[in-house]
Amino acid sequence: MAEAVELKGDNINEAFKRILDGIEKVPTLPVVVNSILELMENPKTSAEDVNRIIRMDQSLASRILKIVNSAFYGFPRQISTVTQAVVILGFNAVKSLALSASVIQIFGTKSQEGFDIHAFWEHSISTGVMANMTARRINYPLPEECLIAGILHGIGKLIFDQYLHTLFVQAVKRAKKDKKLLHHAEREIFGTDHCRVGAMLAERWRLPLQLVEAINYYPNPGLANFNPTLASMVHVGNYIARKRRCGDPGDLVVPRLSDDAKRILKITQNDIDQLMRDSQGELAKVDDLLDKLQE
Repeated sequence: MAEAVELKGDNINEAFKRILDGIEKVPTLPVVVNSILELMENPKTSAEDVNRIIRMDQSLASRILKIVNSAFYGFPRQISTVTQAVVILGFNAVKSLALSASVIQIFGTKSQEGFDIHAFWEHSISTGVMANMTARRINYPLPEECLIAGILHGIGKLIFDQYLHTLFVQAVKRAKKDKKLLHHAEREIFGTDHCRVGAMLAERWRLPLQLVEAINYYPNPGLANFNPTLASMVHVGNYIARKRRCGDPGDLVVPRLSDDAKRILKITQNDIDQLMRDSQGELAKVDDLLDKLQE
């Protein structure tokens, strides 16, 4: 395959049009997931309300229960109903699991030549797991939100992969050859990057603003306005997943940890070092979690 060249003028416009068309072609989230997201906005929602909605999609309900009973959560006894799951884990955890399982179902795990989508999901879930772990360390009230934000942080790569595959593979090759971050190589080739494209998809899916921001600004969390804390935790999760060589983010670089992220989260290098030490046990569960999410 020929070495990638930067797109110029009309070619960049055409590439961006194809990206926009690709975003429009991505299926919308299942009705059940949208209903769950709406329920979460209502403070009067009960566990039985969530169970009633999820029961409308038996496949999704089955996947959620498999995840809840996986090694990732490690409960000593079997959880047999969605209502139990909501009571034990909380509304936001079940919402995050439903959204994660649905997104992986939409994009699938079948790779095209030049981009290993299974390794992509492994990195994404590892980022979510470590963002969740960071949240628990700083006592963030919604750690499950960090799991889904981490899982979705690189979703724009899949738009490139599906609708501009040849150029995207060239971007990946350039990033690895030149030892630069993938989003820098994407900007050189497409004029935009997976962060912005992923945020555009999240906006189309009408996901909460804090998730849109985390996807858009995780490399530079100081730019987030609505919830820089969430973007910072995804940044830290991505950093640790890269340091641990979890999956394939599309490049070989471990970016410098953002001073803004440390300031926003009020953490020190000692906290990061402790998270690194504690990460091995959590990351060992990623393969099982991925298997359950894609069943």
